[in-house]
Amino acid sequence: RCVQWMQQALDQMNVQVHRAVSDLTGATGLKIVRAIVAGERDPQKLAALRHGRCRKSVAEFAAHLTGTWRDEHLFNLARMLELYDTVQAQIAAYAERVREELEAQPCEELRGAALPEHPNPRKERALRGRGEQAEREALWRFAAVDLTRIDGISVGTARAILTEVGLDLSAFPSEKHFASWLRLAPRTAISGGKPLRGKKANGTGATRIAGALRLAAVSLQRSQSALGAAFRRLARRKGYTVAVFAIARKLAHLVYRALRHGHTYTDIGQEAYESRYRQTTFQSLTVRAQALGYELVSQPNAPEAVAA
Repeated sequence: RCVQWMQQALDQMNVQVHRAVSDLTGATGLKIVRAIVAGERDPQKLAALRHGRCRKSVAEFAAHLTGTWRDEHLFNLARMLELYDTVQAQIAAYAERVREELEAQPCEELRGAALPEHPNPRKERALRGRGEQAEREALWRFAAVDLTRIDGISVGTARAILTEVGLDLSAFPSEKHFASWLRLAPRTAISGGKPLRGKKANGTGATRIAGALRLAAVSLQRSQSALGAAFRRLARRKGYTVAVFAIARKLAHLVYRALRHGHTYTDIGQEAYESRYRQTTFQSLTVRAQALGYELVSQPNAPEAVAA
């Protein structure tokens, strides 16, 4: 809500920070907002605060940062930024308390054991850069599994899952039951072509976990992992919304396997996933062609097909 209010104040001044950056609360977005609250009005100086990895140039940034700078909207922006910082401080305090509680309940088998190296060095560097390595270790010692090994699962997502559902998933006979409880299973109750209105499953906890998994799925849309390749394939075939839902469900299955059966997730990579998908598609087409009385003939000189 605080971010929405900040966005509203900026829009009323015609300062289109949301067109310059994708996330107002990111490193670049907050730097620009704090500079505006501190009194900076020069678009070129504000644009110079952009992160070096931003795709847009300084000139493109400056074109979106020329506003009317009305006092009442600047006052609202300053108050909302102050409120945002206060809420973030409270969230950090709660996160620290959760970490302390997790550290007080470690798995006995892992006492004194060193945290295993993350299979994705880039993700581990990002965790260290954000100061989340200590919490990752606390979650690992508490659950005896490292959920952050799963692509898309951040420390925050792992914390949300473990603090909501705990370690005992024996109430769910299978991963499909777990996904259904999270409301990540498509509705199938249909009569006369219309979905039936059924009683909703209980669960603010289920809702929070499902929301965290959806955000994790969104973060995979540019990932070079197998899950990222699956997301893009589904998005091309069935749309972005369906891809988010389906990959969130897949993440729920992986989390269930890790917590219930102790499975260790290993990413096979984008290329291996695409190769497996092409092979499965070829086998399916071969069976269908044979059923119709035809035979597939390979063309070695033909360009490689792109997976649909």
